[in-house]
Amino acid sequence: MRLSTAVKLAAIAAVALMVGVVAAVKSMDFNRIKGVVSEQVRATTGRNLVIAGPLELRLGLVPRIIATGITLSNAPGGSRAEMVKIERAEAEISLLPLLKREIRVNRLIVSSPDILVETDAKGRGNWEFTPAPADAKDAKPTASGAGVPNSRFTLREVKIKNATLTWRDGRTGASRVVNLHKFAVQPDQTPTGPLSVQVVGETQSKLFELSGRLGNPAALSPSKPWPLQVKANVDGMVLVAEGSIADPLNLRGMDLKLAAQGDELGKALKLANPASTLAPGPFKLSGHLSDASGKLAVGELDMAVGKRDALLLSARGTIKDALALAGVELAVTLDSDNLAGLSRLTGTEFPSMGPLKVSGLLNGGGTEWKLADIKAALAGSSVAGELALNATHRPRLTGKLVAATLSLADFATPAAKAGEKLAPKHLKPTDDGRLFSAEALPLHLLSQADADVALVVGKLDTGTLSLTDVTASIHLAGGRLALKPVRALMAGGQMEGEATLDANGKAPAAMLRLTARQVDLGRMIKDAGSDALTGGRSDARLELSGHGASIRALMASATGEAVVSVGEGRLHNKAVDWAGGDVMFQVLGALNPLGRHEDTTPLTCAVARFVVKDGMATSTNGIAVETAKVNVVGAGTVNLRNEALDLGVTPRARDGIGLSLSSPLAGMTRIRGTLAEPSLGVDELGTLRTAASAGAAVATGGLSLLGELLVDKFTADSTPCRTALGQPAPRSPAKKSKKTSAGPLESLFGR
Repeated sequence: MRLSTAVKLAAIAAVALMVGVVAAVKSMDFNRIKGVVSEQVRATTGRNLVIAGPLELRLGLVPRIIATGITLSNAPGGSRAEMVKIERAEAEISLLPLLKREIRVNRLIVSSPDILVETDAKGRGNWEFTPAPADAKDAKPTASGAGVPNSRFTLREVKIKNATLTWRDGRTGASRVVNLHKFAVQPDQTPTGPLSVQVVGETQSKLFELSGRLGNPAALSPSKPWPLQVKANVDGMVLVAEGSIADPLNLRGMDLKLAAQGDELGKALKLANPASTLAPGPFKLSGHLSDASGKLAVGELDMAVGKRDALLLSARGTIKDALALAGVELAVTLDSDNLAGLSRLTGTEFPSMGPLKVSGLLNGGGTEWKLADIKAALAGSSVAGELALNATHRPRLTGKLVAATLSLADFATPAAKAGEKLAPKHLKPTDDGRLFSAEALPLHLLSQADADVALVVGKLDTGTLSLTDVTASIHLAGGRLALKPVRALMAGGQMEGEATLDANGKAPAAMLRLTARQVDLGRMIKDAGSDALTGGRSDARLELSGHGASIRALMASATGEAVVSVGEGRLHNKAVDWAGGDVMFQVLGALNPLGRHEDTTPLTCAVARFVVKDGMATSTNGIAVETAKVNVVGAGTVNLRNEALDLGVTPRARDGIGLSLSSPLAGMTRIRGTLAEPSLGVDELGTLRTAASAGAAVATGGLSLLGELLVDKFTADSTPCRTALGQPAPRSPAKKSKKTSAGPLESLFGR
């Protein structure tokens, strides 16, 4: 056969084939396919598929079937009638199978789909399909289905353009919209092999991209898990997942390794909740996700969030039920160079504290949590122990904490201001110059939880006092906070007390009771850095109660009594900065004329006793000092309402030392000013006897008259300490039997 003849025959055969294909295609009624497709979808999903427009066949090198107006009905009770709405879909089909009246779809192109994914009020998803009843599936084809060609979907590629995906939470009503600019899926090699996936979209004005490989639905079977290997990028964050899913349609049978990292976790939190303002910092995590036990579990979890210049949180372990947050077993650590760094992350001012390191074992889930093996260190303080939390409708915290060393300065440092170095600072007066703050206490927190925690401290440094072997029990119940009992050793003596703060009622109420016995005052002063005193065993008692929502209000309403009694000791005059020291040493310098000339001054006793009522602390005869050569008596007020001081003390030379009341020693030393800024004046009233008149008393606020009374009565008292404590002076038998008449001074001071 000649070549030209063969070519002619081939051309004729090709034309005949094309004619046959065209004839076969034209003989098909594609609109009859719609009913069959709808029936198959309904049998499989229980939903109605509607193709509103006609099925249109366009012949060419690549024949296409075009459908328009496609909808898939939503679950009953959904927020709208359609779950899926598609403007246009094109299916590219193979040409030769059409001769067998068989449709093979190689590529599906979907344009502008609108997909709604939502849950109902009970949390059921509209993607949970329920097949139609068996009788509907087994029904025989109707006449309308006669002659309908078979369909075989061997997709080489699926493309979705300009899709809108809406997520809606039926419980909260919250919704989220994701725009998919590009969605492409195609097999790598064989028609049933893994699929390559590429997605480009946008959510909350943030572009994202996903790429990787997925299992092919054509090869999906219960005995063969669906492989998954994807990588997603969104706004500087990267997520990688690799493993398999046995039932991808219902997200069951998962066995995945996950890894994620990013420069700011706050971005992910904002994607999940647009109202979130948290910005913890960079994050990195990895873990193994599985549901082999029937619950979604996270194993081999390794997580780190934040930075040490603010706060770094690390956790390692497992979560047996991630959805219910139960079965948690994590080793947790917190690190911070300085907590002030949290201020810029949270927008809330944090104090300048650090460095901080906390570690522990977190166990539990649901409403029961336990943090065991706690080891915490803040600056020079350290704490260990365990805590348990019952997180019911009213949380309750229990446990025990043991601190080897605890310094209150580590916790009381004010927050650093902008541009200020992060360094500890001492307590300062408030902005208005007052010592007691008017800022409202967070009393509402007392009614939100209960607590029962035992605290043991080996050494407690309060800044002015050093306590050892401290034990305290912290009780919080029904809005009432109690520290009871509190016990400690202090400078060779003992201290015990209790405190309560009750937030119930119209006016919060507070109570403080402290008792100290045989405390070595000289040792306390030495611990503070001074050798001014040796000895001075002291007893003290403080009982105060008040009401108010701030420290200032509590002090302004305080009522009770404060008493300090100091025993024998020795003042080391050379170790005292009489002029440049604090006000008390300046007072002692003014009252001790020999302090600058002798090495030591023997101290017999000292007493300070104040009666407090409605914020006014008054001492009428409660200030006294006895030394070997000089006795000192004093009186006055401390106004806790406005923090004003008005105290006067007067010395008297003891018999035999050659001093008289006409000397400068006769003048009164007066302490005025405020608690935050006390001031001292020596002999500012002049000779007391020249001011002993009612007019002078009015002109000087009462202390001139008080000063004269001090001179006339108490400077003649040989035992002013006993008098200050309210104890009668010892008398000889002869003096006891002697009758005396009570004068006006005795009536005034109650002796």
